[in-house]
Amino acid sequence: MIPRIQKQEIQDKLLANKLLFIQGPRKVGKRSLIEEIFNEKKIEYIFFDCAEKHISKSIEQNPQDLESFSGYIVLYEAQYLKNLNDILENVLLGKIKSTVVVSCSFVPEVEPELLEAMKMEGLEINLFAPTFYESAQHFGLPEEEKLLEERLIYGSYPEVLADLPMAEVTLREIIQEAVFTKLSGKERINKGDKLLRMLQLLAFNVGETISYNDISERCGLDNETVERYIRLLEDAFLLFRLSSFHTEKRYELKKSNMVYFVDNGVRNVLISNFNPTFLRNDMNELWRNYVIAERLKWMRMHQSKTAVYFWKTHTRQQMDLVEINDRGIRAFKTDWEKRKKVKFPKSFKEAYPDAKVSVLNRSTYWSFLSQKKV
Repeated sequence: MIPRIQKQEIQDKLLANKLLFIQGPRKVGKRSLIEEIFNEKKIEYIFFDCAEKHISKSIEQNPQDLESFSGYIVLYEAQYLKNLNDILENVLLGKIKSTVVVSCSFVPEVEPELLEAMKMEGLEINLFAPTFYESAQHFGLPEEEKLLEERLIYGSYPEVLADLPMAEVTLREIIQEAVFTKLSGKERINKGDKLLRMLQLLAFNVGETISYNDISERCGLDNETVERYIRLLEDAFLLFRLSSFHTEKRYELKKSNMVYFVDNGVRNVLISNFNPTFLRNDMNELWRNYVIAERLKWMRMHQSKTAVYFWKTHTRQQMDLVEINDRGIRAFKTDWEKRKKVKFPKSFKEAYPDAKVSVLNRSTYWSFLSQKKV
């Protein structure tokens, strides 16, 4: 198993705080990492799998029971708890004496101010499938370079990489479980076939501006439902959504979005394409999704304050990724080909002369995805 760089951080925060909030997609190793840390430290703990209805119901009906425990409590898949907001507040107020680890595979229905407070206090940990940096640290950069095609095709879910012949089956199970049975503790999906069609459309058009109206017409959904489903899939850590960067310059897109999949394997199973790279006609889309998703995962893991966008004009000039922070503007174009000379949009350079522009190809991506400062 690839060692997770956040393991030490979790260990340290468990000793220093009464609450730890861990969130991220299903099947990326949250439970395994929590159990590994407790077992290595020989710490006894009580584990509640809140996806089990009888367990979540018991906690909801008898919340005072948590106050009677001492030591460590793990609330796994805690997004299903209707009283999670109260539990979190009681931990922070000291009514619950135990140290509580809350693990969620969906952004929970709690007060936004409470989520922000936990984030500001450093109590939030975002865990995704192993990143490029973690894999390169484990295997070594030369070996990880050799595995690049595998990452582009199958993604990075640990369960998928452990058994590649079963990759397609495992990835379909991940989608089925996350989307159709356990998407959220509150929201319900009653048009599963149309949602799947929407996901397939997004997969075929990854890195392109999306039109809610176009998607709704092709899927048989209304615009509001399309937007709601995309938001739910973001909250389930299956999608990233980028909005357009603009400063009212001429021809800039102002209210547009692009969607990327958190994992390439999920994107490929949706379009039923696990062909090797030399047989594909979508390498630029595949590459763009990989490098942008890896960058966004890294930023989330490190609680980066950098704002991320894409930039595009009505004349189809485009910068695939724009990062803005106190160090200025950085903008990137992605290209699968190593030696191809990439032209940056003249209108972007004229509008933002101080922006640093770069290309992300197979010669430059590894340093970009290894940058610790984000």
